[in-house]
Amino acid sequence: MPLLPAALVNRLLPQLRPLRRGALASLVREDIFDFYGRLLHPQLQLHRVFARVLSCREEGDSSLVLTLAPSANWRGMQPGQHVALTVDIDGIRHTRRYSPSVLPGGQVEITVKRQEGGLVSGWLHEQAKPGDYLELGQAEGDFVLPATPPAKLLLLAAGSGITPLLAMLRALRAQAYQGDVVMLYYGRRRANLAHLTDLASFPGLRLHICLTGEAPGDGESSGRFSAAQLDELVPDAAERRAYACGAHGFVASVRAVWQARALPALADEAFTPPVWQAADDLPITLTFARSVGQLPGRTGSTLLEQAEALGLRPAFGCRMGICNTCSCHKRTGAVRDLRTGLVSTEPDEAIRLCISAPVGDVILDL
Repeated sequence: MPLLPAALVNRLLPQLRPLRRGALASLVREDIFDFYGRLLHPQLQLHRVFARVLSCREEGDSSLVLTLAPSANWRGMQPGQHVALTVDIDGIRHTRRYSPSVLPGGQVEITVKRQEGGLVSGWLHEQAKPGDYLELGQAEGDFVLPATPPAKLLLLAAGSGITPLLAMLRALRAQAYQGDVVMLYYGRRRANLAHLTDLASFPGLRLHICLTGEAPGDGESSGRFSAAQLDELVPDAAERRAYACGAHGFVASVRAVWQARALPALADEAFTPPVWQAADDLPITLTFARSVGQLPGRTGSTLLEQAEALGLRPAFGCRMGICNTCSCHKRTGAVRDLRTGLVSTEPDEAIRLCISAPVGDVILDL
């Protein structure tokens, strides 16, 4: 039981601003403040954000919806952005990234899809309960709506890709948006689809459900995303501002259609990393200029994976090129962006280790 009430702690946190910035900041050690602060209340932290679990409910056959109340250290977010959620499992901190929705009152809703063999998703499904405190990072990402929403939108979601798009829809509903929105929502089975009730309540939304693993029902479609399916379901796609989110393969197929047809205004975000093409796996030399020096490497895996295999511990977050936590300075060499296939040979540039694979010898400021 916390020694201080949550309401008092959250009134106090904004008063700690002089300890975070300014002359007093250099006099305060954050780790010591946080240690004694959490003895009084889990949310009494100098910078870190801990959110209280208010409720847990199942959604579909494989998703868990957590409603969280972040501390006053939370700086808010734009719909479509993502946050890091960190849990302690057997004494080891594990971080995953999710795309929340902001609810009235500043609460945050996170949907956690259970992944087969997933450590964190499995733990949350089995262990999270009201009254727990989970650590949140601040919101990041540029997968967001413009300040003035366009009159016509096309939202393309596959699996967990529904979560940032749902956050956008909820924000539009709160603004009494009167535009025209079409959504194509892909899932293997109907039972896998989450938030259908909420989607049905969005005024003016034309929702097309597309199933890839079972026969469609009335008004539904079957099969994966394709140009032919787009033509059939959204004949005016070229007039719409489009947002796509899902696994890497889904996003890549959407991007390919947009590029082939030179369609305008596609924003996309993948929640799984690109799949490496194993045919290209050649020996090269990796130089970690600030740590272990020159070592043999391969073109067949990411720089993050190779650094970890060599015993280095570079910071990382999402491991899919979204959060920039693993951003690193490349001094020289060529790397391939596994999401786009583009090769960059520019010296002195920032790259993300988790989605960059060496094409030849590379020198990193690591």
